[in-house]
Amino acid sequence: MTNEGNLKLFYVMCKILLFKGKGFISRLIRWQTNGDYSHAAIQLPDKRIIEAWHKPAKVRLRGPLQDWSNVDAFDVEGMDAAQWALALHWLQKQIGKKYDFNGVFRFLSRRRKAKDDKWFCSELVFHAVKEGNIDLLKRVKGAQVSPTVLSFSPLLTPSEPYK
Repeated sequence: MTNEGNLKLFYVMCKILLFKGKGFISRLIRWQTNGDYSHAAIQLPDKRIIEAWHKPAKVRLRGPLQDWSNVDAFDVEGMDAAQWALALHWLQKQIGKKYDFNGVFRFLSRRRKAKDDKWFCSELVFHAVKEGNIDLLKRVKGAQVSPTVLSFSPLLTPSEPYK
């Protein structure tokens, strides 16, 4: 199976990955959101990663990371394998959808995001977990969730990534 192929929907436990990017855009995101994190993704047990990425501008399934120096991994407290299967089923339908540049710029402009079929990284992660019937942040909409805000969830517990 290629990295861009279908996900095998079996019962697995995934990880939430939060990245401390060092590039210009990452530093801008971290500055604007007043936090440590600039990117979010979901890691599968086979080490592949599902993420909304700007280059190419779409939701993608990619290969394993080689450098873990700026990445923190988290488990979702209370989320079991059956709930992860629901989340992965939803994520599979998102692969190939467009990256939401306007949603990212909303953090700068403070404008509300209209509902659409585009995703930025932390919004995708937040909605995937919600599809598994876990609410990471009560009374918060996905479009309001930066990678740093995602890290504030009391349900995220530090973990080791699949290496």
